[in-house]
Amino acid sequence: MKNQPLKRKFGFAWQGILFATRTEANMRRHWIMAALVLVFFIWLQPSALWWALIILCMGLVIAAEMANSAIEVLIDHMHPELHPQIGRTKDMLAGMVLILCVCAGAVGILAVLSTLKIFV
Repeated sequence: MKNQPLKRKFGFAWQGILFATRTEANMRRHWIMAALVLVFFIWLQPSALWWALIILCMGLVIAAEMANSAIEVLIDHMHPELHPQIGRTKDMLAGMVLILCVCAGAVGILAVLSTLKIFV
């Protein structure tokens, strides 16, 4: 599977994105929030730098949610019974996504404040 054509690699990536979106409720929530944020910031029209930061944050949150979901699926497949260490691992993964969501929210708030000239 290592030396696949680029077109096929993109196909695998899209399959992964679509699978995660179909099967993970949190992934759908992140996509919905990203769409709402995009609509809001299209209306607000922040500077290019704020756009870059907002898009980067959205990408990081969605990518972290995909990593979280992928690792959880793998863990559940390899060790389906409950185990304290596995629970802690899943908690840390969820914490990673939460931290990125809070940071993305802070960037969004700063973008709004900066664009409205409340915070420079």
